[in-house]
Order: sequence, then structure tokens, then C-alpha cells
Amino acid sequence: MNKPFEIRGAGQRGTTEILIYGDIGDSWSDESVQAADFVRDLQQIQADVLNVRINSYGGAVSDGIAIYNALRRHPAKVNVEIDGVAVSIASLIAMAGDTISMAENALMMIHAPWGAAAGNSKDMREMAAMLDKFADAMTSAYAGRLGTDTTKQWLSDGEDHWLTASEAFEHGLVDEIGAALDIAASLPPKQRFTIPEAIMPKTDPTKSDPNLAKQAEGAVLARIQARNNELMPIFNTLAGKPGIAEVKERVLADPTVTADQARAMMLDELGKGVEPINQVAPQSQAAWGDNAHQRDFKDAAVDAMLQRAGITVDNPHPAAADLRGRSVLNIAETMIGHRGSTFLGGASPSEIVQAAMSTSDFPELLSGVANKSLMLGYEREPASHRIWTRETEVADFKPNKRIALSEAPGLLEIPEHGTYKEGHLSDRAESYQLKTYGRIMKLTRQAIINDDLGGFTRIPLAFGASAARLEADKVYGLLTSNPNMSDNHPLFSVEHSNLAGTGAPLSVPTLSAARKAMRNQKGPNDGYLNIIPRYLIVPTAMESEAMVLLANEHFERVVDGDALRSGLAWVKQLELVVDPRLDADSTDAWYLAGSTSQVDTVELAHLDGWRNVFTEDQHNFKDDSYEVKARLDFACQAIDWVGLFKNPGQ
Repeated sequence: MNKPFEIRGAGQRGTTEILIYGDIGDSWSDESVQAADFVRDLQQIQADVLNVRINSYGGAVSDGIAIYNALRRHPAKVNVEIDGVAVSIASLIAMAGDTISMAENALMMIHAPWGAAAGNSKDMREMAAMLDKFADAMTSAYAGRLGTDTTKQWLSDGEDHWLTASEAFEHGLVDEIGAALDIAASLPPKQRFTIPEAIMPKTDPTKSDPNLAKQAEGAVLARIQARNNELMPIFNTLAGKPGIAEVKERVLADPTVTADQARAMMLDELGKGVEPINQVAPQSQAAWGDNAHQRDFKDAAVDAMLQRAGITVDNPHPAAADLRGRSVLNIAETMIGHRGSTFLGGASPSEIVQAAMSTSDFPELLSGVANKSLMLGYEREPASHRIWTRETEVADFKPNKRIALSEAPGLLEIPEHGTYKEGHLSDRAESYQLKTYGRIMKLTRQAIINDDLGGFTRIPLAFGASAARLEADKVYGLLTSNPNMSDNHPLFSVEHSNLAGTGAPLSVPTLSAARKAMRNQKGPNDGYLNIIPRYLIVPTAMESEAMVLLANEHFERVVDGDALRSGLAWVKQLELVVDPRLDADSTDAWYLAGSTSQVDTVELAHLDGWRNVFTEDQHNFKDDSYEVKARLDFACQAIDWVGLFKNPGQ
């Protein structure tokens, strides 16, 4: 394997396989499973069953606990297979399985969490206390299978508890033992662990050179010591500052935290509760509560950047006007100041961007600008299809059967002492399945330094508009492509009584004929539905003609007598819908549609909870860029034909 973890079949229903073949959260290794990456990818999986295969010597406790919790939260059934070794925190990840199997020649090891510390006796005691907290957090994961008493003993006695497959089965840690696999010997044992001599050949028949083992262990400890030597003076200088002691505990307990990551953690803590320095108007400051200025500043900066890019913002933040003159780089520097940093005097633009990206605030600001631009583009794009279609939400990506209910069964006379007879609704069903559409936008460090607002605003705005256009393309594509329905007849057809036998121009007589056809539509129980037309849908080539037809003065010109004029009031009440997508198919064809409150016509479905375009974002540490992913999960389908009518025109 050349990947720390691999997902096979992501985004599909059925079974997805996940391979965890590497260290857990080891920041010094390119071949390690990082919790942030794992959890992000896991959230995208729609499978009903997850087969998680493990061959790992463990690693960072915090990453392992996060991976365990993510697997437990996933709605799919989780089957864990230990192919080779599940050592240290990797054995805890294995406990996330609803079922756990273990190859006959595989190994499992459980022990108390460990870490390295540097400093005086107080530092050592703090480290010990933190390790005890980790042990408490790990207890519940093992206790359900191993038992509380045994779990607490194994997580506190300082011993490495190595188990063969049969021993793990006897302790209840696995549910079944599989055939021996060659993969069990594919990883060299980590040199910090001493595998019992009796079982060593099952995993590493060659046994590692003892001298090399000592050298590797020494190198690991040297890296930890160098990191701690670099950080201890900073911790000592900031001793007594709120939150710093807790950061110190977390860093010393996790050898995978780098010095740069530790500094960012300290910077976040120092920024909590710091008051703003000339960022917004005084009247805005008065309303701010404890640490609320950071949120307010971000909200104001988002609106200011949009306005400076020429985008109209409804109800902008009151402080946005004070920030419109600031560059993106200046806003980044201000947000670093919010976090209590005083080391940026004379810093280069590149250094300012790098420092800002190490906080949580500035990336959130970039995300906010991109997200709001995206939503504004989506909501403001002309979308005539939303006027006459029904919008709904579905729970998942499975095929969804949508029932078009018929008229209710007729009432029957009940004679004296008679019994009521049961009636049933007949129905028709159409099916559709959600699909995912999306793109990624990358905001570079150069764009931030160059104050390129187009990258933050115009591009997401355009993507949001394109998402709305995509929906409209699909909806009007149903009208123009005339697909077959579940009865194998086209949506508009003579069989469905919703297609004019002879095309005719738009006029009061042709509208009346279409209305009559809709009024006379029958349901599956052969009862009249009496559907009232609500929308007149035309191409742009017919827009002016349709507007004149629906205008009040037209009726006074072509109809004699008040009685007849009032009888045509239904025409004046039609709502005109115009869309250029219809012109590409025909400049003469026009349509009527009933109200979705009376009858099913076309349904536009989104994923439950995500009715609009959805975004995700991430900061790329290697090049200080920022990526925003726009995603739209939707489908559209004609549910019933009785509420639609087409006239091909002349």
C-alpha cells in the first residue's frame, strides 16, 4: 500500500470499503491517516455498509478517538476486519465496528496512552494528568466488549497487552476469526513497541535489527525533545495567561503536534476576549458582548468586500461602511490583531497571509465571502421555473417513488342499518433519483495579496447563478423533451388528453379549448378532476403577444357585453411565465399548468436540509490557498400529466 487510507466505492449505495493501512495522525509521516481528512471523506459516503480494514501500529490518540467517533456516528453498518495488526489507538478504532473479525495470524495490542514531556516535575505531573484523561476517554470504547474492570486495568497498568486472534476472541474483542492473510506481515513493527517473542514470527519472521530499532526510537524521541525545547520558553513566558496551561497539556500529551501548530493554538487562546483596535465605528462597539466583536467584524468585513466588488447586499452590517476602504490584506492583518498577535510589525504581505491563515477567523471570513456570493448568485438569478413547480426535499440518493394521488372514491348511499364500504385512492407513481453537481473554486495567496476581489466575489457569484440555471435547464428540458411517463406514453400526448390535436396560435379561443381539456381530465378512478389553469408558460418570442392577451383592455375590445367579459376573468388571472429555454425548441409552442396546491405537475427535489446550493471549504496549508466547493444535490421529474397542457402553436 502507498496510501495511508483508501476509500473504495465512495458516493455509492451498497457497500464501501475503507482501508486504514498506516500510522494514525503522525504529522512527521506522509504515510499517515489524518483525522481531519478521514472524517471529511467519511461524511461523503452514502453506503449502507462500511467494511473497514485495519493494518496499523496506531499513532496519535486524539486523531484515533476522532476517527472512532466518526465511524460510530455514521448511519451505515460498520464491519471491521483486522488484516494485520491493530495496535495501540488502532485497536480502539477497531472497536467502532458493529461486527469485528480478525485474521488468524493478525495481532491486536491495547495499552495505556503514552506521550513525551520535557520540563520540571510540574510539567511531568501535568503530562501524567493529561494521559489519565485520555485513558478515561478511551475506556468506554473498549469496555462494551472487554468489560469495565479489565479495560481500566489495561489502560492504567503500563503494560502492552498483545493478543492473538484467538485470545482477542476469548476476551470478546472480536466476533469471528478469519483465514490467515499474507498482509499480516506487510508492515514492519514500530520500534517503540516490543512484540512478545512467542508471537513475533507471525508478524515479522525476519525480526528487525536491534541496533536499527534503537536508532529509530532515538530519532523519534529526539524530534519530540527538540519540539519541546523550542516550545517550553514560550509556554513559560505566557504562564498565567488564560487557556495557555490547557494548550500546554494538549501539546505535551500529543507528540504529533508540531511547533507551528502549537503556536497557532496559543494564538487562538490569546485572542479570546481581546477588545477591537479601531476596527469599526464606536456605535457598533457599544453593542458588542464578550468576544462578539470578532464575529461582528467578520460579518461586517464580508458585506464590505461584497459592496466594494459592486455587489448589492440587502441589509448590510452597520459597520460595513467603515471597512469598505480596506484591502483584503489589511483586513487579514486586523484579524490577526484580534487574536492578540504583536509580532507582525514590518512583516511582508506573504508573512501576513501565512499568519492569518493559521487562525480560524480569516479562513472563516474568506468562506463567508464566497458562500454569501454564491447564495446571492443562486437566489438572484432569474428562475421562472420556481414560480410554477413544486419544491420538496428527499432524505437520500435512493430512487424515490412519487405518488400522484387521484380523486377520492365516490360516496355511496348507506341504507338504514347498512354498513359503510371501504374505498381506496387509486394512484400513479413516477420515480426519480437525486444527482450531485458541483465545482471547486481556488482562492490563492496571490489573490489575497493583490486584493483581487473578483476571486472572492464574482467567481462564486457566477457559480451560484449557474446552479440556478442548471435547475431551470432540467425543468424546462422536461417540457421540451416530452419524456415517457410510467405508463409508457409521452408526457404530452393524445393518450393523456393534454396535447392539442392541431397547433394553433395563442388566443382566447385556443386558451379556452386548453382550459376545457384540463377541466375534463379524469383521475385513475375515472372521476373528473376539474383542474383550473393557473400559469401560462411561453417562450420569449411570444412574451409581448401573451402580455397583450392577458391585459384587461383586450377583453373590452373583442368581447361585447359585460356578462361575457366577466366570464373571461380567468384569462386575466393567469400568471405569465416566460423563459428563453423554450425558444430553442419552438418559438410557437405554449403551455398551461395548474397550481401545485391543486394538482401535481413538475417536482424539483433537493437533498433534505440542503434546499439551496451548498458549500464546503478548506485551507491548503502547503500553498496558503483557500478552496471552496459548491455542491447542488437535486432532481426534477414530471409527477402527473393532468395538470399540464401543451399547444404546439402554428
